[in-house]
Amino acid sequence: MPPLSKSDDTSVLELASRALKTRDRAQYRPTAEQKELLVRAATLTGQTLSDFMRTAVEERAQRVIADHERIVLQGEARHMFLAALASPPKANDLLLALMVRYAREVQSRP
Repeated sequence: MPPLSKSDDTSVLELASRALKTRDRAQYRPTAEQKELLVRAATLTGQTLSDFMRTAVEERAQRVIADHERIVLQGEARHMFLAALASPPKANDLLLALMVRYAREVQSRP
């Protein structure tokens, strides 16, 4: 799946923001086979069907978010990144000027 574009990201955030402001009911109508599977799994975990579905959806949502927020480096890119961490380059004049500008223009939240 391709990453979200900036406009997609904005619309997703707007939808999420609206969804958080209300307590909506999320509806799902499983087939008979799906419900049988869900009831069996809920029973095995000692949960009600609603509790099982809620925790399963939350776990899946957390995995999806983690997968999209994580950067995985392999091969040469990984070695270069670790080498840069182990031995960072010295700050040059441009970087120092940018640091001063950042400190002047960006206000941190408490």
